[in-house]
Amino acid sequence: MLKGSPTGTNNYLIKQLPKATAFLNKKLEVVHASDKWIEYFDFEPRPIIGQKIQTLFGKSAKSWLKILHDCLKGKPGGSGTERFVDNDNVEHWFEWTNLPWYDENENVIGVIIQTEDVTERVHKELKLEKLNILFNEKSEITKIGSWNYDFTTEDFTWCDMIRKIFEVSSDFVPTVENALNFYKQGYCRNTISMAMERALKEGISWTEKLEIITSKGDEKWVITSGKPMIKNNKFIGLIGTVQNITEQVIAETKSKENERLLQNLIDNLPLNVYIKDLDSRKILMNKSEAELIGIGDAEELIGKNDFDIYDDKSARHTRNEDLEVMKTRKPILDKEEILFKKDGIKTTLSISKIPFVNEKNEVAGIIGMSVDITEKQLSQKNLEEKERHFRSIFNSSYQFTGILDCDGTFVEVNETALDFAAIKPNDVIGKKFWDAYWWPVPDFVKEGLKEIVTAVGKGETMRSEIVVLDKDKKPVSVDFSLKPIFDENNTIVSLLAEGRIITEMVLAREKLKSSELKFRTLYELSPISFILFELETGRILDFNPAFKKASGYDLESKEDITYWALLGEKSKCLENKIIKKLGSKRKVGPLEMHYRRKTGEEFPVIVNKALLEGKKGVKLVWSIAVDISESQKIEKQIREERKLLKTLIDNLPLNVYIKDRDSKKILVNKAECRYLGVKDSTELLGKDDFDLYDDEIAQISREEDLKVINSLEPIISRETINVKKDGSITTFLTSKIPLMDNHNEAYGLVGISLDISDLKQKEAELRDLINVTSVQNKKLINFAHIVSHNLRSHSANFSM
Repeated sequence: MLKGSPTGTNNYLIKQLPKATAFLNKKLEVVHASDKWIEYFDFEPRPIIGQKIQTLFGKSAKSWLKILHDCLKGKPGGSGTERFVDNDNVEHWFEWTNLPWYDENENVIGVIIQTEDVTERVHKELKLEKLNILFNEKSEITKIGSWNYDFTTEDFTWCDMIRKIFEVSSDFVPTVENALNFYKQGYCRNTISMAMERALKEGISWTEKLEIITSKGDEKWVITSGKPMIKNNKFIGLIGTVQNITEQVIAETKSKENERLLQNLIDNLPLNVYIKDLDSRKILMNKSEAELIGIGDAEELIGKNDFDIYDDKSARHTRNEDLEVMKTRKPILDKEEILFKKDGIKTTLSISKIPFVNEKNEVAGIIGMSVDITEKQLSQKNLEEKERHFRSIFNSSYQFTGILDCDGTFVEVNETALDFAAIKPNDVIGKKFWDAYWWPVPDFVKEGLKEIVTAVGKGETMRSEIVVLDKDKKPVSVDFSLKPIFDENNTIVSLLAEGRIITEMVLAREKLKSSELKFRTLYELSPISFILFELETGRILDFNPAFKKASGYDLESKEDITYWALLGEKSKCLENKIIKKLGSKRKVGPLEMHYRRKTGEEFPVIVNKALLEGKKGVKLVWSIAVDISESQKIEKQIREERKLLKTLIDNLPLNVYIKDRDSKKILVNKAECRYLGVKDSTELLGKDDFDLYDDEIAQISREEDLKVINSLEPIISRETINVKKDGSITTFLTSKIPLMDNHNEAYGLVGISLDISDLKQKEAELRDLINVTSVQNKKLINFAHIVSHNLRSHSANFSM
C-alpha cells in the first residue's frame, strides 16, 4: 500500500510501473499515471494529468464512480471487467482493481487504479461459451453424444445425449464394462471391444457403425468413435462420440428395398433404360443398357457420363441433347441416332429422352430410353459392308494375295501383287496360276506349280521359300503359301495364294549364319572356357573345347554334374551371392574363383557371368572363365626371381639404383642405402639427386641422366666425385645404362657406382712413395758413379 504524497522520484518510478496504474485525487482527477496505463487507453499525446476520470472515459465511468467514491471512504473497490473502445474503434476488455490511496497518516487522499488487458481471455471465454451452446444444439439435432475416459482415475463419463441414446437414467453410473455390454452380442460387441483394446494399448483411433440394445431393450444403430488423448507423449485417456443413426439406417433400408423393386422392374423392360443427373452422369440403368455398352455389371457405369463411354463427338452431341431437354422440358421421342463407343464400335439407336422432375417440380436430370437397331441396319448392309471390308483388306495387304478356283485359274488378285509386277487385273484374272508374269520361264517351274495346285485342291497346304520376278525381271525371294478354302460344308471351294517379300530376312539370315559361324569358330577355338547353364537348377547345357580341356569333362558327361558342383570349396559360398546379383544387375564379374576338374583337383579361374532369357522364360547364364593356373605359376616364379634378384642386388659390393625419366629413384640396394646413411630403401624412393647432394653435383648428375636417356648411349666406368649434403666427398667409378621398353624408348636408367675413395688415397700414397724412391735412386746412382770413379782411379793406380 502506497502512503504519502508522491515525490518527483516516485513520479518517475510510477511512470515505469510494469502494470498499468493511475493515481486519482479526491476529486477523481488523474495525479499520476504509468506509461502502460496511457498506452492501454491510447491517451498519447493528449494530456491526462488533472483530467477527471469521467471526462476521460465518458459513459463507461458512470457505473464506476460509485466504486471510486467508496474507495475515497476507505472501502476497497475490488475488481471488475469493463469494455473500452479505442480511437481506432477496436474493442478492448480491461480488469480493474480499485484501492484507497493513503498518506503517511493513514488518511485517504485518493484512489489507486490498477488495470490489466484481458481482451484475449474474454474473447476466448465468449468463444468457448458459443462453442458450448453450438455443441449442445448440434448434439440435440444430430443426436451425437460425447464421452470421456480418464486413464489415471479410471473415471468414465457420458453426456446427457448418450444417456438418451442408451435410455438410462440420470443417476446411472457408466463404466467401460457396462458400456460395452450395451453393444449387441457377437460381431458388434467384439468389434467395439477390440477397438477399445487397440486404443488403450496401441493408441489407434476408431470409427465403427454398430448395433446396440438399450436398457429398455430397444435395438438401435449408432456410429461410435474414439480417439486417444496424449499429453507430453504420455497416454492420459480416451475421448469419443456416439451418434444415433437408427432413423437413417431404417430410411436407407427402405430406400434400398424401393431401389431393388425399381431396378427389377426396369431390368425386365425390353428397352435400354437409364436416368442421368444434371451433369449427364448415369445414376440408374437397367441390364439392357449395360449390355448395350458392353459392361456385365451396371454398377460399373454409375457416375459415368457419355464422354466415358462414347467418342468425344458422340458424347458432345448427346450432352447437348440432354441440356436441351432439361432446359425446354420438351421430350425427344423415337429419334434415330448413330453413336461411336470408345473402342470405335458404331451403334445405331432409336432413342427417347424425357425430363426427370423431382418432388419440387425442378428438373433433376433426364430419363432416357433406347432400342438398339444396329443389328437391323447391319443385316441390311451386311453383304455390302463385308465386300467393302474384304476389298479394303485384300488390296491394302502388304502381302501378294490371290484367289484361285480349284483348277488354278485366278479369280481375284490384290493390288500389291499387281503393283509388284506392274500389270493390270485383266493381265492375270481368268488365266492360270502357273502362267503368271512373275514366275521364271523354264517349263519345270510351271509343271511344279501345276502339281502344287493339284495337291492343294485335294486338301493339302503348301509353304516354301521361292524366287519370283519383279517388274524389271529381277529375282526376289518370297515366302509363298498355297492353301485350300473351305465352305460351311467343309468342301474346298477355292485356293488362297499368298506371298511375302523376304529379301531383307534372307540377307539377315545370311548375316546371322555368318555371325553364327564366326561365333562358333571363336567358341570352338577360343582358349577361354564358355559354359552355358540354367540359373535355377544349375543344369549344364553346353560348354566349349577349352573347358573340356581344362576340366576333363566331355559333353556326354555334362548331365552327371551341375554348374554349382563344379565350384571348388573356396567358391561354393559365392553361389547365393552370384544368383542374387545376376537377378538384379544381370552381369557379374570379374571374380576370382576355383573350378574342380573331373579328377577332383581344383584350379583357379577368373570368371565373368551374364544372364539371358531362354525359351519359355527360362533364365540361362553364360559363364566365361579364364584358367589362371599357369599365370599364377608364372607370377610366383616372377616373384621368386624378383626376390632372388633383390637379394643379389642387395649383396653386391656396389651401389646399385634405378631412376625414372625424372631422375627419381625407384629402386636402390642396401649398399646405396648405407652410403646415403638411411636404414630402409623407402626413405630414398621418389627422391632425386637434388634431395641427396649439393645442387652443383646434383645438376651434373641430372645432365648425365638426360644424356643417357635421350641418346640411349650408356656411361661406363666414369670416375665421378659426389659431395653429400653433409659435405663429405666420395669418389666413384660410375656406370649409367638406359632402361628400354618394347618400343625401344628409354623409360629410365640403371646406375652402378663403385666407391674408389680408398683406392684413390692408396694411389696417392703410392705415387708419393714412388717419388721418394726415384729421388733416392738418383742419389744412389750418383754415389755409384763417384765410387766407381774412385775405384777406377785406385785400380789404375794399382795397375800402375
